[in-house]
Amino acid sequence: MKNHINDNELELLLLDKHQISAEQLKSIHEHLSECHLCRENYEKIKSFYSYIETNSEGSEKNDAETAQRILRQNALIENEKLLDEHKRAVAVYNGSYEIIERTKKSVVRWMGDFVQYNPLKFSGSLALVGALIAVILYYKKPEMKYVNPTLAVIEHNVLKVYNEMGDVLWKKGVPGMADYRTDMEYKDQRVKSDIRELLLADLNDDGIKELLISSNSNAQDQFASDSLYCYNNEGKLMWKYSCGGFVSFNTPRWKHSKWFIANYFTIKDKKKNKTRLFVIASTTYAPTKVIELDFSNGKILQEFYNSGGIATATVFDLNNDGKDEIFIGGINNAFHCAFIAVFDPDSVRGFSPSTDEYIPAEFQKNTALHYILLPTTNYLRAVGQTDYNLVEQFLISDEEKTITAYVQEAPGGIPEVFAGVLYNFNNELKIKGVVLADNFIAHYNRLLKAGKVKEPLDSNYTKKLAEGVTYLK
Repeated sequence: MKNHINDNELELLLLDKHQISAEQLKSIHEHLSECHLCRENYEKIKSFYSYIETNSEGSEKNDAETAQRILRQNALIENEKLLDEHKRAVAVYNGSYEIIERTKKSVVRWMGDFVQYNPLKFSGSLALVGALIAVILYYKKPEMKYVNPTLAVIEHNVLKVYNEMGDVLWKKGVPGMADYRTDMEYKDQRVKSDIRELLLADLNDDGIKELLISSNSNAQDQFASDSLYCYNNEGKLMWKYSCGGFVSFNTPRWKHSKWFIANYFTIKDKKKNKTRLFVIASTTYAPTKVIELDFSNGKILQEFYNSGGIATATVFDLNNDGKDEIFIGGINNAFHCAFIAVFDPDSVRGFSPSTDEYIPAEFQKNTALHYILLPTTNYLRAVGQTDYNLVEQFLISDEEKTITAYVQEAPGGIPEVFAGVLYNFNNELKIKGVVLADNFIAHYNRLLKAGKVKEPLDSNYTKKLAEGVTYLK
């Protein structure tokens, strides 16, 4: 027999084994010889009935008569017999018995006695309780007090999102993506990946941050480089934005390459008390575009195209009206020079100023507050790496309400020839002055000594650069 012998069968074996068939009797004896649990239970039942026989009123002539009396009395559940056992009582019915408490005692002691007197019932109950607990634990999500993401880290192709206590809220494999941290400055992040890969921000203003993910070109399958993905604090994908197709102009000399998400940032709309999301999408050459996305579904709300690369973006309340403006900088391919564009976040639309070769005149309309071109230098022409400069980053002074554009005069070249020029603007975007970076001065003087440039670095040099700033809007 594979199953344990129940109490009824053991009682029949002890009290009236004539009711058991010969084949079943043989099987029970074989099982008792192999199973120590059933043997122990059988001995307990024998002791129990021996106790009853000893303590029952009157004397019985033999065990058979005692057995018959007990079996007859226990034929129906209603005919229950209680036998005193010190402070307990024994209920016997339908061939089974149960210890009944007459006085209160501790749960621990009650459990101990239950196990002692009902080993098989305890085993079955324990299995049932264990199964119930397992089901509850399986379906019940673990509760965590701190559910707001405060840090996201990509390390060794694994993304982990942490709460303020340092607990991992969720994690995901991100094969091919560069190591990255959301607590790093964007300029430091770009050194590793050329793009912004991660951004933690409370986009729907509910007090819980969401995670934005974009992919570099080395990522494998998980994320498309032309798409932006938004995950909630539990790691569930909320929406995905893909850049889509190209406009038929902007690049007369090169074929369009695939879009990729280069940067994204948020602006706090103080009047509407909401957070707004802006994305910069780029290609290898041109065009690039600035897009505002609807947080609820990732759909485009407005977009601006530039006929050239966008290398940097920042937000700054330039005119101190309590509302941030959007500053973008990079290259305007049509004019072969660096540009600055400034937008009211409520109106970011149209196409950059250009030439007819790049953008037809009827499309050269946009909502920029300012669109400024910055002149190239004779240093750039002498180095000969490219025919354009670009705005690499913005430096902001909140105290003085000024913004400075750091212009790289040798983009795409080797680091040994990098040289910077800084254009400083007041809060009306009028040029205040031009400062040559140390690397520009060092490299320029080397070229001057070698006879590759003729014009000396003096006040007239920077004055000419300031006068070369062109305001298209």
